[in-house]
Amino acid sequence: METKNGKTPERKWEIFAGEKKPSMKRRLSGHDYSDRGIYMITMAVEGRKPLLGTLTGNPSEKEGPNIPHVILSPLGEKVKECWFAIHSLHPQIEILKLCIMPDHIHCIVFVHEKIEQHLGHVINGFKTGCRKAAKALHVVQHTEAVPQFTKHPTTGLLWEPGYNDRVLLHRGQLERMFAYLDDNPRRLLLKRQHPEYFTRLGTMAVAGIQMQAIGNRFLLDNPVKLQVQCSRRLTLEEIEQKKATILYQANDQGAILVSPCISPGEQQIATAALTEHIPLIVLLLKGFSPFFKPQPKYLEACTEGRLLMLSPYPWQNEKITNMRQRCLQLNDIAAEICKLSNVG
Repeated sequence: METKNGKTPERKWEIFAGEKKPSMKRRLSGHDYSDRGIYMITMAVEGRKPLLGTLTGNPSEKEGPNIPHVILSPLGEKVKECWFAIHSLHPQIEILKLCIMPDHIHCIVFVHEKIEQHLGHVINGFKTGCRKAAKALHVVQHTEAVPQFTKHPTTGLLWEPGYNDRVLLHRGQLERMFAYLDDNPRRLLLKRQHPEYFTRLGTMAVAGIQMQAIGNRFLLDNPVKLQVQCSRRLTLEEIEQKKATILYQANDQGAILVSPCISPGEQQIATAALTEHIPLIVLLLKGFSPFFKPQPKYLEACTEGRLLMLSPYPWQNEKITNMRQRCLQLNDIAAEICKLSNVG
C-alpha cells in the first residue's frame, strides 16, 4: 500500500502468533470422547479427490430439482450406507445429519449414552468399512476433475489420516450446524462460479504490514474508508446510534468499512453493512485455515466482490492467549489502513 508520494511507510509491528500447532485434527483438551455429547465430524478424501459424487444445480434456486445438490457416485452411496450402519453397530450413537460432498463428508452424531470406546475407534471402523466397499467396487465413478473411470488410488487409504471434530456445547450450535450443512452445496457452487474472490491472493503489503488476503483486493484502492471500532461496554442503544451514523456516512460517501468485527457492536454494524451492500474489509484474528471458507454471512458479499479478508497472522487453531492485545493491534491496523486510503 503506497502513500501519496509513492513510498511505502515503514512501520514496525510485532505480530504475536503464539505457539503454533498446525493440526486441524486435534481433540478437545480434557473432553471424554466416550461420554455423552453431540459432535460434528469432518473427513476428507485422500488427496481431496472428488470420488464421492458430482456437484450440480443452480445456486440461485431454493426449491425444486435444480437446487444445489450432490449426485452420489457408487462409492458415495457406499459411504452413506457405511455411515448409517454405525447406529446398528453402536445403538448409543444416533445419526442426526450427514452431508456428503464430492471430496469430503460432514456428519453430526449424538452419543446419548456412554460408549465403551473412544469415538475415534468408531470412526476408524467406519473408515475400514468404506475401504472394503471401495475395494469391492474395483473402479470408482468418474470424478469432476477426470471425466472417465479410474482405478482407486493405489495407496488404498481412501480417507486422509485422522478427522476433524467439533463438540457442540452451546445453545443454538446444533441448529446453526444443520443450516451450515444444508447450505454446503450452494456455497461450493458459488465459489466455483466466482473463483477470483475465493482464491488466496498470497502475501501483500497493506499499511506497511505483510498480510494474507482473500477477496477483492481492489477495495483497498477506494479513496474513502471508515473504521468500525466499538467497545464491548457500549449499550444496545449506543450501538444502534453508532450503527446508524456509520451506515449513513458509508452510503453518503461511498466508503468501505474496515474492522476486525470482533465486539458485538462491530459484528452488528458489519452485518447491517452487508445487508445494505456496503463493501467491507475484515481483519481476521486467526489467519486462514488450509481449507478456509468464509462465514455464511460473508458468502454473498464475497461472490459479489464486496468483501476483502486480511490477516497479519498465520493460521492457528488453538485458543488465543493474548486476545486483548491482538484485538487492540487489529484496531490499530484498521486505523492505519483508513489513514492511508484517505491520503490525497
